Amino acid sequence: MAKNDILTVTKDLKVLALQAIAELPSFLTPSTTVAMAKSKNSSQHNQAKKAHRNGIKKPKTNRYPSLKGTDPKFRRNHRHALHGTQRALKEVKEGKRDSA
Repeated sequence: MAKNDILTVTKDLKVLALQAIAELPSFLTPSTTVAMAKSKNSSQHNQAKKAHRNGIKKPKTNRYPSLKGTDPKFRRNHRHALHGTQRALKEVKEGKRDSA
């Protein structure tokens, strides 16, 4: 066989191989082969140092936390209860009442 004949045969084989791959079902194509599982997902090394670099802080809390999301009936009653408490404290201060 001549050198040109060998080249044409190899080109024909490559074309046939590519056609065969194209006809395979999608789950068998070489591009979607399953990769080996990775053995290491995380490490604790240096994490404590990074966390303490700026200090571990407690979350900020407000003096009066928001009542957003609480029962609307409770919020309405709470508003009236606070008003009554303020009025009772005012009366105690003025001497109209013995205790709040």
